[in-house]
Amino acid sequence: LIFGKYTLFDINYFDYGEASGEKNVNTTIKENIASWYFVLRNIAMIISVLVLIYVGIRMAMSTVASDEAKYKKMFKDWVVSLALVFVLQYIMIFTIGVNNVLVDVLNDARNNVQTSEAGKQYDNALDQIASQAWNVDFTVGVSSTLVYIILVGITILFLIMYIKRMLTIGFLIVISPLITITYSIDKMGDGKSQALNAWLKEFVFNVLIQPFHCIIYLIFASTAIN
Repeated sequence: LIFGKYTLFDINYFDYGEASGEKNVNTTIKENIASWYFVLRNIAMIISVLVLIYVGIRMAMSTVASDEAKYKKMFKDWVVSLALVFVLQYIMIFTIGVNNVLVDVLNDARNNVQTSEAGKQYDNALDQIASQAWNVDFTVGVSSTLVYIILVGITILFLIMYIKRMLTIGFLIVISPLITITYSIDKMGDGKSQALNAWLKEFVFNVLIQPFHCIIYLIFASTAIN
């Protein structure tokens, strides 16, 4: 789950296997996310044009110097907002790429550990715990059963977590064009872009939580088995 072995949990929505012709649940979700992303991006550009027309009219009608300065600032924010419509996609691709590189590096470290004696012991740990659950010794049997139930429970929790993560990132990607529009609108109010900042924090957190899970797994799981 956490080392990206299963394609079901792949969050790289900008690569859905068109070249290979591969078709599965993950690619189907990615294709739908991509379709809605492009639809909302076109809507965002139309809204940007409407905002520009509004700002242009207000600039033409304003006669007070303070109002002119205000609408010039609004125009600058609009330019940044329009640029974000196209740039934000590359920020998302870069963040997902960094995540994948880190996970690959940590996966290589895990594979190196598994070639050692401790790694071989770890590979057989679950089988050993499952077999010990049937031990006639009450203490060994009950404790092994409890440990096995805990491990299975943790696996189910991670399964739910990574399905939720995949869907959350897909949703954040879909609404990202609309978030860029709110940038200029937010700036008109208090000079801050709360919606964009909140979106960036949520996206980066959900994407980059995976390498931290890998590190925790490598440290604590290997320690527990040893």
